Amino acid sequence: MFAIKAIYDGNGFKFEEPIPVKGKYEVIIAFTKPIEKTQEKILEYFNTWDEDDVNSVAEIMNERGNLF
Repeated sequence: MFAIKAIYDGNGFKFEEPIPVKGKYEVIIAFTKPIEKTQEKILEYFNTWDEDDVNSVAEIMNERGNLF
């Protein structure tokens, strides 16, 4: 079993990392929490950042989200 983080924008999924499998697979989709407007704006830039930057921003957003 593999878990891959993605963002659902209301129309489709934007994967935050490469999909590690090929071929047909049965999948489970779990919607964990809504994204705030501020997070949406930051996530728009994820495609222009390298993986370390993306992970750093995601960690900060998760930590701050857990404070409230």
